[in-house]
Amino acid sequence: MTLGALVAAGASLAEVSRTLEALGMPFETRTETVEVGGVRALRITVEHSEQHVHRTFADIRRLVEEADLPEQAARRALAAFGILAAAEGAVHGRAPKDVTFHEVGAVDSIVDVVGSCVALELLGAESVSCGPLPLGTDVVPSDHGPLPIPAPATLEVLRGSRVRWTEETTETTTPTGAALMASLTGRRFAEAAPLMVLCGVGYGAGRATLRHAPNVLRAVVGQLEGAVGDVELLEANVDDAPGEILGAAVERLLEAGALDSWLEPIVMKKGRGAYKVCALARGLDREKLVRLLMRETGTLGVRHLRVGRTIAERRTVEVELPYGTCKTKVGSLDGEDFVVAPEYADAALLAQKTGLPLPRIYSDARAALREGLGKD
Repeated sequence: MTLGALVAAGASLAEVSRTLEALGMPFETRTETVEVGGVRALRITVEHSEQHVHRTFADIRRLVEEADLPEQAARRALAAFGILAAAEGAVHGRAPKDVTFHEVGAVDSIVDVVGSCVALELLGAESVSCGPLPLGTDVVPSDHGPLPIPAPATLEVLRGSRVRWTEETTETTTPTGAALMASLTGRRFAEAAPLMVLCGVGYGAGRATLRHAPNVLRAVVGQLEGAVGDVELLEANVDDAPGEILGAAVERLLEAGALDSWLEPIVMKKGRGAYKVCALARGLDREKLVRLLMRETGTLGVRHLRVGRTIAERRTVEVELPYGTCKTKVGSLDGEDFVVAPEYADAALLAQKTGLPLPRIYSDARAALREGLGKD
């Protein structure tokens, strides 16, 4: 349903299928347009000849990592499978890496998850929001035998998240769907959608008939209003690591995808001097960066909270100076440039090359930009 909704909202199914060829699993997709409760929706069926192949989380991770997939799509897919592996491991008492996926290890489930992540990439989706997931009741068959609805793995995936209970006597949220939405949203499900300029909408059709709602998943594509985006603020208080270790941790966080990272001096209990290690992260990168921060500093816990930020429009301009080229960042608000910041690395290299003081390089770069000597 997720893949169907995203394709109906504008992602090219042909391009999704072409990209998924890198997984090395032969499959075909069949589409049909159906009407559900008066709503026109797209139903996608994944057809394949594979029979009774069960894959472990390690198998799926290897499959995704070795395929030539867009980086963010691969990261999103692995995050979903990782959440599901942890949930299944908790249910069955196994380490996540040793979990064997049954239904989820089949070609159609892998195509559903990875294909949805590729479709998000094609739509240019930088963030995803979702309301509380609906949970039904009843019993569903599985390779382990009859299981109650919601499935135990679904509840494990959604532990700590807001959910919505319904009167539907069917499985309204599967473990795979819960894991995909949990990974894409950082397990934060909000009642209200963010303010946006609406660009597209699509409906993906399910197969079951619900009693109280049309069995469709709606995908809404839009551009967030203004230049406001949500990020995660990561913080850890560290009082037993030398400065060079903390400095290296900041560098590693930046290399691993943190939007920013820094140290703040603080005073802890009994007057002990310490540092707070901070980082700004995209929601999808939070768990990766939290684990990196813990390994690099030895801290036993990391706080994280969602924060908003207003971002200026920015561009990089190369300015030609008499003694070399210097990249310069230009920030603007409402179409008006308000800050010019030469790139330190370029300016420092020119200072070393020419013997000129660094402030002189900065001044020359700003002056050259004002005189129109730069190019984007």
